[in-house]
Amino acid sequence: MTSQSFTDRRIGPELDLEGFRLPPHVGARLATLFGRDTPITTGSEWVQAMRTVFTEEFDRFPSEDALCRAEDGAHSVTIDGDRDTFVCVLDPLIVPFLRDEPGRIESTTPEDGATVTIDIDDGGTTATPESAVISLGLTHHVEADSATPETVYRQVCGYIHVFAAPAEYERWADNVEAATTSVPVETGIGLARELAAVLFDA
Repeated sequence: MTSQSFTDRRIGPELDLEGFRLPPHVGARLATLFGRDTPITTGSEWVQAMRTVFTEEFDRFPSEDALCRAEDGAHSVTIDGDRDTFVCVLDPLIVPFLRDEPGRIESTTPEDGATVTIDIDDGGTTATPESAVISLGLTHHVEADSATPETVYRQVCGYIHVFAAPAEYERWADNVEAATTSVPVETGIGLARELAAVLFDA
């Protein structure tokens, strides 16, 4: 098993949200979820839609408390010996950036039960194995007259996972009733950093 390191001036790889393009089938479902007439095509539009939902619900920027923790979650982050588990892998990826502290993310893949480990620290980010990918998506059965934090979590979080290789993602995607895509782990880490900076005002 091999590792791949991503180093940068700041912790984690940068991601241009405007340049991050969502595939049409995912963008169309997101538009339905957020009550838009046209597909959501970029990461910037997606993050802004989520930010609007949270600020309208809570009248403030979301905080770490808004993340979707679960005792039996398949994704965890350990920071300074303190371990938290979550429903979707983007949440533990966000925590080190919110706290500005090094962290280790461990994720159990949904098809093969493999473990993917991601270390985020001041020296960069290391993912093992290097073939890992992250899925993004949401259910085909979007049922939301108006999006709330609860509906977003319910319809999106179950379709964000880490996979040890693209082939495992493809097997999983063939059997879920959802619009999904996969991105390299580096992109997922970059998205988490931008979510922390833009959505959470970190």
